Amino acid sequence: MPKPGNTGFKRLVNATRYSAQGLHAAWRFESAFRQECVLVAILLPCAFLVADTLPQAALLIAVAGLVLVAEVLNSAIEAVVDLVGGPPSELGGRA
Repeated sequence: MPKPGNTGFKRLVNATRYSAQGLHAAWRFESAFRQECVLVAILLPCAFLVADTLPQAALLIAVAGLVLVAEVLNSAIEAVVDLVGGPPSELGGRA
């Protein structure tokens, strides 16, 4: 059974817009994400200087990207816990 709503190119445009909004929110509200973005921007050229081969440079760049993805996922989990969790608790902090 297909999902209701937009399909095709309109769905792709909407998904891109939602992703951009999420990245904008991460940049605006998460200082750790801003710090990691600055470090990635500084260290990205270093990947080409340190690596001996192109695959090594690609792996270094991929790891930097994974750090940013992990930070965005962490921010999303924190937002959901804050939304659902009610008053602050130790379990919410561990989540």
